[in-house]
This record gives sequence, C-alpha cells and structure tokens, in this order.
Amino acid sequence: MTPTSPFGSSPTLRQIAGLVLVASFPWALCHQADAGISGENIIVVVNAESQDSLTLANHYVRLREIPPTNIVLLDEVPTGLRVSLDDFREKILKPVLTELNQRGLGAHAQVIAYSAGFPTAVDIREHTKRLTDENQKKYQRPVASINSMTFFYRWVLADSPDYLGWVSNFYARGTFERHFANPFAGEAGERFEAAEDASENAESTEDWSEAAGLWTAIADEYPTLYPVHLRAAEAYANADELDSAVQRLAMATAGGWANRRYVEESESLQKLNSTQGFETILAQLQDVPMKNQGPVPFATNVGWTSTGHSIPSDKGGMPYLLSCVLGVVHERGSTLEQAIEVLERARQADRTSPDGTFGFAKTSDVRVTTREPLYAEALAWLMSRDQNVEIFASKLPTSTKPYSGLMLGAASFDARKRSWSMTPGAIAENLTSLGAAFETGSQTKLTELLHAGAAISSGAVAEPYALVPKFPTPMLHAYYAEGVSAIEAFYLSTTSPYQLLIVGDPACQPFAKAPIDFVRIESGEATDDKIPVNFFWQQLPGNANSTATAAIELHLQGKRIAVARPTNKIEIKLPSSLQGALHCRAVLIGQHPTQPHVAITQTIVLGNPNALPTIEQETVDDEQIQVKLACPDADRIELKHLGRVVAEIEGPSGSVSLTPTQVGRGPIQLDAIGHVGEQAIPGESLLIEF
Repeated sequence: MTPTSPFGSSPTLRQIAGLVLVASFPWALCHQADAGISGENIIVVVNAESQDSLTLANHYVRLREIPPTNIVLLDEVPTGLRVSLDDFREKILKPVLTELNQRGLGAHAQVIAYSAGFPTAVDIREHTKRLTDENQKKYQRPVASINSMTFFYRWVLADSPDYLGWVSNFYARGTFERHFANPFAGEAGERFEAAEDASENAESTEDWSEAAGLWTAIADEYPTLYPVHLRAAEAYANADELDSAVQRLAMATAGGWANRRYVEESESLQKLNSTQGFETILAQLQDVPMKNQGPVPFATNVGWTSTGHSIPSDKGGMPYLLSCVLGVVHERGSTLEQAIEVLERARQADRTSPDGTFGFAKTSDVRVTTREPLYAEALAWLMSRDQNVEIFASKLPTSTKPYSGLMLGAASFDARKRSWSMTPGAIAENLTSLGAAFETGSQTKLTELLHAGAAISSGAVAEPYALVPKFPTPMLHAYYAEGVSAIEAFYLSTTSPYQLLIVGDPACQPFAKAPIDFVRIESGEATDDKIPVNFFWQQLPGNANSTATAAIELHLQGKRIAVARPTNKIEIKLPSSLQGALHCRAVLIGQHPTQPHVAITQTIVLGNPNALPTIEQETVDDEQIQVKLACPDADRIELKHLGRVVAEIEGPSGSVSLTPTQVGRGPIQLDAIGHVGEQAIPGESLLIEF
C-alpha cells in the first residue's frame, strides 16, 4: 500500500524539502504550529472492500480537502461490530501506523478518522484479565472502542493494559492546581521538589533569587512546561528582579499560559504592574475561571505529562493519536445518507460563532446525577464567555431554542418529536450504558443525536457503569466554545475514554477564532536549474471572531515542508526537472491559545502544461464511470482514486471503466499520473459525481 512518488525517479518530496531555499524572510520552526486541526492533519482510514466506506470517505475527503496522501485504504478488514485485540492490532492499527511512517506524515497527522465499514468495538479481555486492582477488575469491562484503542496506540503496541487506569489520558484537563504539580519522577522530580522547597522557605530576596534560578533551569530544559516559567516569574518578582520576571511571564504566555485571573490575583506578579511589557502580556490572556485547566491544542509530535502539559516523548511524555469514526452505517445506527448528511452539515458550521444555548439535563436519573455536580464549573466558564446556558428538568429540552451543546443522561428518548433544534456544529451526547452498543436494540443510540442535528456525539460500546472518568465532563462544552475542534473537546474532557465511541466530524469548530487572511500561490520562471514557488500572504482586517496569523505551514503534494512566520512573500525553490500539477497548501495558524487552522489549497503547473496527463469524462451511469486518459509520449498512465491506483493503461492514451465496488459513490476525485521513461508526471484532478 506504499504510494509511489508522483514524480517517479525525480527527487522525492523528502528530497525537495531539503532543497527548499529561503528568500525574503527568516524561517522560524515553531513547535506549537504542530498543533491544531484541519484537513492536512486528518488521516482517513477506509475499508477498501466496503462500498459504504468508500462512499463516505469520498464525501468527507471532498468536504475537508483531505490530501490523497492522507488516505489509507485497508484490505481484509475484519467484519462485524466487534474485533479481537490481536486482529485490531495486526490488521488495522499496525497497517495504518506503517503507512504513516512510510509516507512521512507523522509530523502533522493528528487524527485517525475511520470511515464506515469498520468494527466499532475491540475485545480486550486479554488485558482486563491482567488487572489486579479490585475496582478496576469490577468496573473496567473487557470491551473498548476502536477509536480509543487508536488513541492509546502506544499501550496497544506494547501489549500493556495500563490504559485501563482512571486517568490514563494525560491530555485531558484537570483541576487548576494540576498546572503546578510535579510532573516528573526520579532525578528530575527531585529537582522540581527542590525548587518548590526553595520557594516555600524563601524569606529574603537572595532566597527568592536562588529559587528563581532553580525554576529557570527546569524551564529551560523543558520549555513547553509553561507553568514552570510562571513559577520562575513569581520567584524573580519576589527577588525584585522585575525585568527577568516579565521575561519569564512572557515565555509562559508564549508557551501556552492563558489565564488572566491567576496573574491578576498573584501577589508576586502584581509587583510587575508598572514594569514595561506587563500590560501587553496581560492583554493576551483570557479572563476565565480558575477552577479548571483551560483547553490546549493537541499535538502528536510531543508527549503529555501527568500535569496535562507537553514535553518531548523521549523525555518521558506520553504520546497519543486523536481518533473517531466518521459514521456508523448499521441497521441500529445511521443510513449511509444520514451519515453523509451529518458530515455535510458539520462542514458548514466552521467559524460561524453560532448564537445557541448550551443545555444540561437535570433529573433524578443516575445517568444525570453522575455529572450534575460538575455542571457549575462549565456553566461558570460558559457564562464568563457570554454564552447562553440552560438547565432543564427533563430528558430533552422542551423549549423552541436552538442548542449549540446538549449534555443528557437517559436510557432512551425520542429526539424525532422535538420543538427545539441544534445549531450547525453542535455537540450533543448522552451518558448511558449502551449508546454505542449497536449489536443490541436496547437503549437509544448516539446516532439519534446526530440525526437530530449534532455534528458529533459519543457513547459507550459496552457497560461502562456510571463513572465520571469514562464520559466527557461538562467542560466539554466550555472547551468547545473556547474554539477547539470537536475531537479535541472530547479528549480534553474525558480522562479514561477507553470505552467511548466518538462519531461524527472531528474537525468541526464553529467557535474557532481563526485568521481570515489570504495566501496566493504562484510559480515563477526557472533559473539556475530551479523553479521558484511563491506563497504571497495578504493580511486582511480582522474582526471579533478572528485572530492574527501567528505562523504559516507550507505543504507540497501532501507533505509539510516548512513552518514560517507570516511575511508578504515566502519563496521556495524546486528542481527545474519537476513537471506536472503540484498540489500546494498554505495553512494559516491563529495567534490564539487553541491555535486554530485555516487551509488554503491551490494547484500550480510546473513545466510544459501541454505535457500533463489529462482525464476526460466519457460516460457515467448507475453501473460505471468511463474516462479517457491521455498523456503525450507516455509509456503508461496510472489512474488514482483516494491515493491508490485503480486502473492503468499502456501507451499515451486509452479509456478505462470504474465501478462502485472500486471507488464507491458520491464525489469521485480521480488523478492521472503519466509515466514517460523514469519520470512520473501528475496531472490535475477530475471530480465526477457518481
């Protein structure tokens, strides 16, 4: 399944990346830019033997502009709703991860999204039988969701049951005090404790200066631990080293610290009130409550500590992979048409800032009372951001309001007969035992909320018991309203998600405050055996629902080649021997704690445009598509769909036929690659509605 290079024996994209030349500005490789979610960060996994899977993937790839390199088609996918742990690991997980490694996508792949046609549950009795803790043995049942086992891929590959802990997802947020806990063990943990002791026992400015030095040494070694920069700032302020304190506070803010109230209430940091630069830093922070940690964007190129902060994986951080299912096409789930409609509706919601209500059910059902004590924290956060909130004393709302979020708790309900509606992009979910157990007709399935208007929902694949760690906390909605993507919101709010099946559009982000700038991409005249490709950035006036561009990612043919600070012209140079249609993408990353992404795609032609292979639609009916392929002087022409060769002809022209079994239905994107000697020439895509 390894894709051939679209440039044949010409330099590969890995080699091209090494040939990129700098012009007009200084490059800045930004680790933070590896976070955030848009089409280039999503890997769509498709069951190649399922027409439903191909069809749903066709629609989603088109809706989210997923690059062909990001699509993995698997053969011999196990059938049925449940798969053994060994089959999941060997026939699904390992092949997907192998493809990511071979294609060089690990740096920016954030989400594994399974199309229809996959098992939804994994039998993990091999792991649960190893549990020794009595509570775990009683409540951690031997069935996990396919997406959670992908999220916990490191444990699955290591054949370890440790993901069955109550707080196995370190990326999830916790209490505010968790920011300042010791994230280390061993020697690093002892250094952290020494810095804490120095701060707690400091009396003189000299003592505080010594403490500041200890905090600074840790912060410099682990620069992404922004609370440590904050601790250093407080120590420097108490030592009357105000310039150093402001510098460390600025580093904490740049690294991810976003809470304004803490800074304003810190006696130490208030000593900086008259220090130059302090007000500028304060203006960048968010005025939100201090009960919970705030949301952070996800990243796969780092690991996560027990305090919820990222550090390099090779320094002890635990890596994860966000994952979900795009649709469950099943007699007790969605029809194919319903699954497509959910994704189409979600795509229209991005950055719309909907004026809806976040509603929370309040009944005597244990499914509600389990999470009700946590409502206040989410309500306080939402109200601090001027969001509408409501608590209703019934299974479902009884009003005529539009809802941007619903948190429910009922074994069964009928959402078809409703006076209320959901705003595009809404998250709605329901705590119950069998919300994602599609093998039984008992209890209402999560898909009913998708059909009622939600963009994404979740449910348990087997009896989870009414345990808070296994379900999203009410902060799910607070984080979503802050601007993270839907998939990030779920994993930010669930500390033990191993049984949680998440279904819908992972990239939906109606509250994202993304840049509204524009990038135009052009190729120039070849000089000195190089072809310049220019990315022209145009800064546009912002508004209340947007943020400035903090960085720009550059992608060529599905590979990220660089991250740069925004500047009017970014130039790269490619070998002049390259020919064909080059798919370019510029990703604007917002200057906001959630790092929203906006992608701009464009195709440019290198070399002689008359030498490109062409695809011409001949006939389309219910049974087949027939297209004509042509490429001057070609020895052969490959036809690709979803990144995989589905047909091939010998010589410079000919016709091929495709059936729904091969490509599914819906918007079919086809790409032709002409092979002239050892050179491969990619042509422009053709979209056919089948």
